[in-house]
Amino acid sequence: MPKENRTTANLKAAFLLSALTFSSSGQAQSRDWQSVVYREPQVRYLLTDMTLSGRTELYEKYAVEEMDPDSREAIRLWGAGVRVINTNEFERRWITNGVHTTKPYLRIVLRGSNRTITGDEVLLTSDGHFRQSEMRCILAELSLGQPISSYVSRKDDLAVAEALRRWTVGARVLNTNWFQVHEEGSKRYVVYRGTATAIDGAHIKLNSDLAYPETNVRYFLADISLGGSIEFYRRVAEEAHEMGCLEAVTRWDNGIRVTNLEQFERKRLKGKVVITRRDAETRISGMEVGLSSD
Repeated sequence: MPKENRTTANLKAAFLLSALTFSSSGQAQSRDWQSVVYREPQVRYLLTDMTLSGRTELYEKYAVEEMDPDSREAIRLWGAGVRVINTNEFERRWITNGVHTTKPYLRIVLRGSNRTITGDEVLLTSDGHFRQSEMRCILAELSLGQPISSYVSRKDDLAVAEALRRWTVGARVLNTNWFQVHEEGSKRYVVYRGTATAIDGAHIKLNSDLAYPETNVRYFLADISLGGSIEFYRRVAEEAHEMGCLEAVTRWDNGIRVTNLEQFERKRLKGKVVITRRDAETRISGMEVGLSSD
């Protein structure tokens, strides 16, 4: 295999290690990771790799065969002509100074450093195609009960079209408790709770803004609580740039614990170690796991 192919393969294989191959390492995760909304920081990270390498084959493979949400969105954007504008700020580099691993791992880093980018530093050619604040406000309206049908007459507006597209693939507002619907005559709009002030889209937090699916983090914490190796998760977080593992380890270290652990057990099913309900034979969703931080 040519060196560049090996490099890209190693990057993507590492990047999706926890999502796709935990069972072969005696670990497992919830299958509902495939249906969660894509993670914007990770999509930008993948687009940076594709822009820097000029290769898309592996991302196409993971998008189709593994139904990886981030790869699907990255390939969709790539096919629409989206590219990274500020590539001069980044480079692909093998890192060898890990704390929890001695193996080199490939990362997209800030040029001239070993600092892995989060993805939020990436500027895309599609940024600015629609009004970000308006798109987020529409998602807030939808999350607070506004029917999709009310936007039909505005479907040619790019901000509206993007909001509806994201809603369809699972984008939701996380902090709806900050807001409420205000009605004034025939007008209906979203305001900050307890005020009559219309909301600013910059204050709206989407589930796609996170660098990890919450369902993964909860599943990993259940696995750790039931005997899964936390050092394994620390190593995968470092080697594979797997943000769900990093978040799970961070919460564990901060004292967050599973509150309904008695409902679950860790067992081997069809050669894979999974978390199930007690006396059940079906892998749980991570969202069934309660945490002390809830």
